[in-house]
Amino acid sequence: MTNYATRWSGATPMNLDVTMRSTTPAKAGLANAGLGFERPVPDGGYRWWYIDGFSDCGRFGMTIIGFIGSVFSPYYYRARHHGNATATNHVSLNVILYGPEKSRWCMTERGAGALEQATDRLNIGPSALRSTTEGLVIDIAERATPFGQRVAGQVKLAFDRPTESCFELDAAGDHWWWPIAPIARIDVAMDRPDLRWSGPAYLDSNFGARPVETGFHSWNWCRGHGPTGDCQIHYNTQLRAGGEKCLSLSIDEWGEIERVDSPDLQQLPRGPVWRVARPARLPGAAVDSLTTLEDTPFYTRSQIHTADGHFMHESLDLTRFCQPWVQLLLPFRMPRRR
Repeated sequence: MTNYATRWSGATPMNLDVTMRSTTPAKAGLANAGLGFERPVPDGGYRWWYIDGFSDCGRFGMTIIGFIGSVFSPYYYRARHHGNATATNHVSLNVILYGPEKSRWCMTERGAGALEQATDRLNIGPSALRSTTEGLVIDIAERATPFGQRVAGQVKLAFDRPTESCFELDAAGDHWWWPIAPIARIDVAMDRPDLRWSGPAYLDSNFGARPVETGFHSWNWCRGHGPTGDCQIHYNTQLRAGGEKCLSLSIDEWGEIERVDSPDLQQLPRGPVWRVARPARLPGAAVDSLTTLEDTPFYTRSQIHTADGHFMHESLDLTRFCQPWVQLLLPFRMPRRR
């Protein structure tokens, strides 16, 4: 059985003012059992489950995010400012296919009638996430933007069991991150478009009792697999109240989580179109290649290759997210069905 105990590295002592404290998912309110699909999400708050994976050949990739309180939705943002922000009335399944062909982008928001929560299942409209004894199954039935193509199929994620540690992203205990399965395997069987592949994968979950933009100016995150198969994760948040929080983890093939010192901050080239900053805490000094997967007015997702491994990187600018011009653009990418 995988041992998911968290321990400290014997490296240089860390500054506890910027280090993220940890607790169990139950104590943080994320899950009493399973993946926490049945847990309530407070008004104005959010919960998401994030999956990414790449094919063994390196040609194809996928990101799936199930949202309750669709945190980056312009409709939910507007509702928060009007005082009627019910998280369950803003749900969506974000599905993105990457590759040289058959790429797709889906994120249709739905209302409370489209949501069903159970201990082992989360239904969002015609799509669903289901816990199994092997890990997680995602049944996908969505439409892509902007052309409305059908995106349908099934994705299976295999891992031993969820980790037992989640981490406080802020200084007030309002925002938590749970690296559920840092080392997993994904099997993709899509009918629309026709795609079959498998490879390494990752699963985590975030929870917020308050709107994300009230807690942070920005954050950056990266995770990757090193040459020996271990998983490295580096999280860095810039707090709205001032200061920052940092966390770096190393997870070995047996699932043991170890805190390590955070690498120095690097400034990668800004996003090519929207010019969002891409700070990153990456091990090693040299970036061999940088591939932009998502370039939006407030967010980037990138693939990075270094001498230490292959990393998925995200950079989020919440000050930019709140700009009126950004909120006007978002409905074209995120339609809503009542």
